Amino acid sequence: MNLKAGIKPDQTETFGTLVFMGLARERMYYDREKGERTDKLESRIYNLGSSIQQGQIEVTLPDYIDLKEYDFMSEVELVHPRITARAQVNGTFANIIYTIVAEDIKPLGQKGFDKKAQENKEPVGAGVDKK
Repeated sequence: MNLKAGIKPDQTETFGTLVFMGLARERMYYDREKGERTDKLESRIYNLGSSIQQGQIEVTLPDYIDLKEYDFMSEVELVHPRITARAQVNGTFANIIYTIVAEDIKPLGQKGFDKKAQENKEPVGAGVDKK
C-alpha cells in the first residue's frame, strides 16, 4: 500500500478533545551540501493533549503559519490534519515514526480557515533581514 499523501484521520474519533499545551520546538532547514543547519524556518512543532490518545501528541505546522500562542489547556482543533509515517532504521530493526501534520491549529469553534489569505501571506521571517 502506498500512502504518499498520508492518512486523513477523523478528528473526533482519532484525537477526541484536543487541548493546547504550547510550542515544543522549531525545525530549521538542513543544508545537506554544507552539512549544517540553516537559520531558515522549516516548521513549528506544537504539543497538544489528546483525550483519545490519552496523552500528549506533537503536531507539525508549516513555516508560513504564524506562531500560535493560545492559553494553556484551551480547547483547539486541527485544520486538515494528516498522519504520515516513516521508518527509522536501527541496526537490523526498524521503528515506524508517525508524524501529525496540519495546515493550522485554531481555537475550538472559530469559524473558517482562509487558505487564500495564507497563500498570499509573506513567509515567516521574510523582510526581517534589515541591515
